[in-house]
Amino acid sequence: METDVEALKVQLGADARDFYLERFLKVAWRVDGFAEDCQQCREHQFRMVGMQEELSANIAQLLKEHKRNFLGNTSSILAHLKKAHGLISDGQNTGIWLAIGAGIGVALGATFHNPVIGIATGVGLGLVIGISLDAQARKAGKVI
Repeated sequence: METDVEALKVQLGADARDFYLERFLKVAWRVDGFAEDCQQCREHQFRMVGMQEELSANIAQLLKEHKRNFLGNTSSILAHLKKAHGLISDGQNTGIWLAIGAGIGVALGATFHNPVIGIATGVGLGLVIGISLDAQARKAGKVI
C-alpha cells in the first residue's frame, strides 16, 4: 500500500497535502499491526485498500466529496485505534496538559494577585507533565 500511496502523492501533486496521506499511511501501518487480533481492524484493512483504490480511480476528477469521504473514513478508523487500542496522536498529552496548566495558572494568578506568574507557572507545569506523558506513550509504542 505504501508504494501505491507514494504514487498517489505524485499524481495529486500540490493537492496531496489536502488528503493527509502521511497520516493515512501511519493509520494503515497501525491497523496492519492490530489486524491479527482485532476483527474490526481486519475490516478496516479492506476498507483502507478500497479508499486508496477509489482515490486512484478518480484522480482525474477529484471532487470535494471524494476528499470529504477519504478524510472522514480515515478519521473514523483513527478513532477506532484510539478507543479500542489506547493509541494517542503525537503531542496529544502536551496539548491537553498545556490547557489544564493554563487553567490552573489562572487560578494561581488570581489567588496570588499576579496573573503573569500564575499563568507562566501553570503553563510550565502543564508542558512538563504533557511532554513526559507523550514520551512515555512513545516509549510504549502507543503513538500513531
